[in-house]
Amino acid sequence: MLKIGMLGPDYLRKRNRDIFQQQQIKAITVYNEQQLSHIDGLLITGWNTSGYIRPLQRLLPTIQQQLPQLSVFGIAAGAVSLGRNGPLSAMDCDITMRSARQLTTASLEMPGYLQNRFTACFLPQIQFKNLAPNLGILCQDQNNPIVVRQGNYLACSYVAELTPQPYIYNYWLEMVAALKNSRKN
Repeated sequence: MLKIGMLGPDYLRKRNRDIFQQQQIKAITVYNEQQLSHIDGLLITGWNTSGYIRPLQRLLPTIQQQLPQLSVFGIAAGAVSLGRNGPLSAMDCDITMRSARQLTTASLEMPGYLQNRFTACFLPQIQFKNLAPNLGILCQDQNNPIVVRQGNYLACSYVAELTPQPYIYNYWLEMVAALKNSRKN
């Protein structure tokens, strides 16, 4: 069974926990360094950075040490932590955020992974800029990257917790499982 650690505000962690439980995935809120050594993936989420920044800063040295063995998923404001300008600096791109006052939606597709389009909800305006060639764009809207991947790291500019279809979660959980299986061999 996969075990996912979560950083973010309570209301989003609850929604993510519900999504993971439907898929029989154990999800825990990460409070200390010991918990980090017992998870297979780390989800960082928020509509603004204040929802996760304090626990992330407290756990930062341990997370940075474990990054090579960990799959990390940044959702909305949580994606900012993965950019080269963020505290984890795990991905070769700049990820910036502007606050938005209203929820917007877009119809998206993930070629090569999904046959159908899905509706995604956006609140903070996350932008991926200065992408290195080794970074994959999994989803885009009008030539703007929406979901990017680099190795075991995934960053998503939409609020996955408000998007009814769990496609992005399924994709990331496949990444987590593949990494876990590779460590066994």
